[in-house]
Amino acid sequence: MLEELLRAADESGLELDLDRKAREFNISFRPGALPEKARIILYPLLSALEENFLITIAGAPACLMPDASEHFTWPLGAKGPFKRVQACLACSLKGRCPGVNRTWSGAAGLLKPVLPAPAELVIELNKNCNLACRACFGRSGEELPFKAAGKALREAAALGLKSVRFTGGEPLLYPGLEKLLRLSRKLGFYTLLNTNALLFTPAAARRLAGLIDNALVSLPGIDEAGHAAGSGRAGLFPSKAAAIKRLRSSGVKIVRAGTVISGPLIKNFGRWAKAVERLGFDIWELYRPMMSKEALAAAPEFKISKKDYIGLARKVAAQKRPGLRTVLANPAPFCALPAAARPFALGARFDDGWTRLVLDASGVYKPSYPSKKFLGGTLAGAWAHPFLEKTRAGAWLPLKCRRCSMLSSCLGGSRFQAEAAGDIFGADPWMER
Repeated sequence: MLEELLRAADESGLELDLDRKAREFNISFRPGALPEKARIILYPLLSALEENFLITIAGAPACLMPDASEHFTWPLGAKGPFKRVQACLACSLKGRCPGVNRTWSGAAGLLKPVLPAPAELVIELNKNCNLACRACFGRSGEELPFKAAGKALREAAALGLKSVRFTGGEPLLYPGLEKLLRLSRKLGFYTLLNTNALLFTPAAARRLAGLIDNALVSLPGIDEAGHAAGSGRAGLFPSKAAAIKRLRSSGVKIVRAGTVISGPLIKNFGRWAKAVERLGFDIWELYRPMMSKEALAAAPEFKISKKDYIGLARKVAAQKRPGLRTVLANPAPFCALPAAARPFALGARFDDGWTRLVLDASGVYKPSYPSKKFLGGTLAGAWAHPFLEKTRAGAWLPLKCRRCSMLSSCLGGSRFQAEAAGDIFGADPWMER
């Protein structure tokens, strides 16, 4: 099947360079390539390879495949047959993309602006929780008014968003969660829930059956002792294991685990991976700690070095597949990663306002969970905020980043870590010098 796709891609005017050892797949449009024919081939190619290869596509605008824009690249200084058109004005990539191919005048119907609105709205329902996890930053006690949450959902639907995520704190503590999930379903959203799952009781499973498409379960430990130490509450791990099964039986199609990276996890990665797979998760998301100096001082196991992270990345890349898919799920510079680990890194695209926004429990929008940069009280206004316009334009990135073919996936690492080092638009401290 793959060989047939590769042959068809070559015949459609695409130049292919597949490096199996480095896990890199570079695709470029030859002069005269037909965009419609190429797109038909590219989607199944991405589906077949993107979980195990870092894929870049050059010589075409991302508006050809806006839902795969992270693969398109235009390194600074690269030459190409591009021009700006009216549709470029609504595109979130207008500060980086050079425009559409000059010879594609008849392909206007194929091209759609990339992210004229966020891909996903994250609604932080509360900052209350039934646990006391050592890596948590969401326990201030605030709760989003129900009317504000409903208003945000309706605005998101009007803007054409496809996905909504409910999070906290612990969203299952929020009195209006069921009504919001039903409204989300009525409005046609793909609905995600971030939860520790302990309150997903049999009664909750019956009430919420069929309302959640995707659940992310926090996993601070893989046995009773580890879970108690990480969550600050003892005796709950058997309940969590049962709740994970209950999520699946209630109709949740994808169940993911989320773990903040710590020294003990890195040391015992193999044991963790086996346990996470036994618990029945589809995907295991590993997070680089985004914690203040004070929080790290109180929980030093999360103070990991770049060297520690690279060691973990090598272990992730070496996992046997198929089976549990493990990903490095939040920002870290790709130049700091071994080449074999890059296909398993999601980069910064789900953080820092690149593709989604978070509605804080206080009722204002922000770029990401830990961010203190507030962008106003409307989704459209927040997405068009000058701070995010500057972020997405990328002119502040180091020159080597703007020349890098991995930029659309990496996006220069973490703005949280850059700000902690002194400048939110500065270099991520882990960036290769």
